[in-house]
Amino acid sequence: MAQRLITGFVLAPIVVLLVLFAPKLVFFAILASAAAQGVDELVRMYPEVRRQDRLVLAPLAMITALAVGMREYWLIPSVVPVAWLSWCLLWPGTVEDAGKRAAIGMLGLAYVATLFGVVVQIFAYDQVAVGTRFDTGRGAVLSLLIVVFAGDTGAYFAGRSLGRHKLYELISPKKTLEGAAGGLIASILGGLLAQRLLLPQLSPLQGALMGASGGVVGQVGDLAESLFKRATGTKDSGGLLPGHGGILDRLDGVLFAAPVILAWLMFR
Repeated sequence: MAQRLITGFVLAPIVVLLVLFAPKLVFFAILASAAAQGVDELVRMYPEVRRQDRLVLAPLAMITALAVGMREYWLIPSVVPVAWLSWCLLWPGTVEDAGKRAAIGMLGLAYVATLFGVVVQIFAYDQVAVGTRFDTGRGAVLSLLIVVFAGDTGAYFAGRSLGRHKLYELISPKKTLEGAAGGLIASILGGLLAQRLLLPQLSPLQGALMGASGGVVGQVGDLAESLFKRATGTKDSGGLLPGHGGILDRLDGVLFAAPVILAWLMFR
């Protein structure tokens, strides 16, 4: 627990400063690298995936994330599955494992890299909202983090103090309904805070609804990653973040909630 808190206290201000002040190209590069790391963490759970497969998937993940994020390059992601499946056909290794590796790699690209691309797309918004110094994209990415991480924190403390009833024991035995409810309330409060400080173009009601919808979907994202870890007997997706695990362990909910935040930007 102490290691988790120390890592959080060190990383949180760095992430906030990067979101608010880093040049956009630098932040795009960070997100693309995180997409490659996240895909690598997912496919490493499966022993069928070879080291050379991971070396091929890394640049494909970066290309996917950036191309999804830059909507004018919408055709590029359609080429990525062709490249990956061609690799699996040309260098199949054992025939028995080739199809599994192809499917696992496609899962990583479609799940992790594409959703990182949605975060890129959110950050790419450059309109400056009235009442704030920061453009909408930066405010929306920070809002996304606030909603999901507030929900994580609320779920943790509510679950520890009030948790009695299992939420989904088959996938995540430690999660409880009480924790999920506490996380949802915290996400709503996070949405209200984000609306007031970062997205003033939304109304308070919209901020609360953004927090609620992002919080619910974020919790589903947490369960989705737990499904892969449970199925493969994996404790953490990686060890990049001491006390937190890997990129996927920390950002699984963020990735799932990203399309919700993007929808609030596009259709408000």
